[in-house]
Amino acid sequence: MKIGLIWYLSVCKTLMLRYSLCFFFSLQLGLFFGQDSSRFSSPFSSNINSLKNPSSSISFTGFYRFLGFVRNQTETFPNNSGKTTAIVVGDYYREPMFLLKLNGKTRDNISFGADLMINSLYKGPSQGNLSPLTLELGLNLKTNIVSNFGTFTFKSGGVSWYRQSRLTVWGNRSFNRMSIYDRRPQTPLNKNPVDRYSKYYNNGLIDQGIRYGSRGFQGLFVQGLKLPYHFSFKGVIGKSNFNRSFLETSDNFTGCFQIKNELSSSLKMGYNFLSSWADTDSLINGKRSYAIHTYELHKKWNKIQFELELGIGRYQSPSEQLDYGEAVFAYIRTDKTTKIPLQIQLYRISPQFVNVTGNFLNTSVLEVFPNVAGVGSTIRTPYQSPIVGLGAPVNNRQGGSINADVSIGRLKLNAGIGVFAEIDTSYAGVSYIHNVNSQTLSRIYLFGQNWGPYNALNSTYRGVFEEVNIIDTTASGIPSFKKYFNTIEFQMKYNNSIFGKEFYIFSLTRLNSCQRQFNILPRLGGQALIQQLSQEIDLSMELSPKAIVVISYGIEKIIGNEFTDLGDAPEASSTNRFFENIGWERFYHYTRNRNQKNTLIGVGLDYKIAHNTMLFLRHNRYTYFDPNFIENHLKGWETMLELKITF
Repeated sequence: MKIGLIWYLSVCKTLMLRYSLCFFFSLQLGLFFGQDSSRFSSPFSSNINSLKNPSSSISFTGFYRFLGFVRNQTETFPNNSGKTTAIVVGDYYREPMFLLKLNGKTRDNISFGADLMINSLYKGPSQGNLSPLTLELGLNLKTNIVSNFGTFTFKSGGVSWYRQSRLTVWGNRSFNRMSIYDRRPQTPLNKNPVDRYSKYYNNGLIDQGIRYGSRGFQGLFVQGLKLPYHFSFKGVIGKSNFNRSFLETSDNFTGCFQIKNELSSSLKMGYNFLSSWADTDSLINGKRSYAIHTYELHKKWNKIQFELELGIGRYQSPSEQLDYGEAVFAYIRTDKTTKIPLQIQLYRISPQFVNVTGNFLNTSVLEVFPNVAGVGSTIRTPYQSPIVGLGAPVNNRQGGSINADVSIGRLKLNAGIGVFAEIDTSYAGVSYIHNVNSQTLSRIYLFGQNWGPYNALNSTYRGVFEEVNIIDTTASGIPSFKKYFNTIEFQMKYNNSIFGKEFYIFSLTRLNSCQRQFNILPRLGGQALIQQLSQEIDLSMELSPKAIVVISYGIEKIIGNEFTDLGDAPEASSTNRFFENIGWERFYHYTRNRNQKNTLIGVGLDYKIAHNTMLFLRHNRYTYFDPNFIENHLKGWETMLELKITF
């Protein structure tokens, strides 16, 4: 009996203690809910209620982009696919059709992000062609550390875009003289359709996304700002498509580093280093490597800005053991407020100075280009003594250019002239980038090498360059002369309004030549190995605040002399039919060499459907013709529809 009583009292004590604790916690929870009842407005949720303040913030941005086009050709290249009709949905330039960017930041100041990308959902029923949601652009982690000694940033993970200096890491950038009829997919949407053309008229710039002027890396990024004595640094070590080994599992790395010092508000100095190496063989310890050291100086006076970069580099591989080569790049620019703003560029880049991530084309060492299938052809650049526009330096070349801007009322004029020469003799060939129909041709055979008529075309990213052989060579197959290059670019921009609607006219004339002698101006006629003349005119007319109609016309003429490829047509042709018909013999001659003519007529519409949603329609008719080469005949039309939504 006594034992039972003790057990009963123990149970009661335990129950009283439990109910007291429950009552206490209930009271505390009631007080908690009473203080902020709005936080838990929904009594039912699948999420666990958090009693702490949010420790992180997450945001989402991105876009969806639909692209489809129909191409119909009445004349085709014989050694291509020969398709007369093509219906394609999706962008085969490896631009994402859907991109979701996740960005977050924790309470500990650690940033993280992920880029979820879909290339194309519309590749047919084949299981092998389906493209699932991927992390091909990577998962990025980033953190910032703020201290009394400076601010330090560390980032690692997927692909990030990086820029350092012109001779080390820098994307090719010209003077933005181009036809703006074509749209690149990474170009962001403007608030109104007319803004794209007004910005180009006012500033001469087109926002081409983060990739423009930078190179893609995957690795570890570091940066230090606000260091003692006005120092700063940044760098990366990792992988880049511009330096790949023969095998995916082999070693290949690129590392670069920059340290700068701001001596005053108008004077900065810096040192840059880059080292790149990759395995060339899976059986022996063969490596391809190059290292670069450069020094930078940035000086600014009242209305003049001066930049100078001096470098030295060396390239080594099992087949090439080059000595040290030098590089010099100077840039002088006057302020836009001056009466006639000027830009002057001078450079000299040795053939031994090799780098595929800098702001110049490599023409002397062909093996440096990636030899991985599907990668090398993507980024390969012209190498047979390329004829390039102003602002695109080339190694094994020296020269300079001057550019000027002037405004006369609503008419804006800008022009540039450049003179360049080879340092050493190079390959027995010349290449030129097509100024007209370049994007159209590249879509016919994406990233194709040695295709088209007589295997002379090579496709790069949204462009095509063509190779021309030089038959005047020594017994070893090398020309006995150095090549000289001249370039003139002239652009006119005009804006006005009709019945309250804005319109813009853009005209771009480019004249290039390559010859055996030094000349201040481009050579015409038979004295030039290759002469290239192109004219592009764009008209943009505002129909309404939501709609812009775009009209474009382009014509390009390329003529080679007797030291270049000979055509296979039985009879020679006139270089200018118009002057031939009116009898002006001074302005034309007959030739059996390259006598190429390309034309483009395009009509388009930019339409704003809703906020952050725009539609772009383009219809092009094109011809690619050379009477001296039987296979060089291409004619057709292409219609493209693009819908882009950003969020």
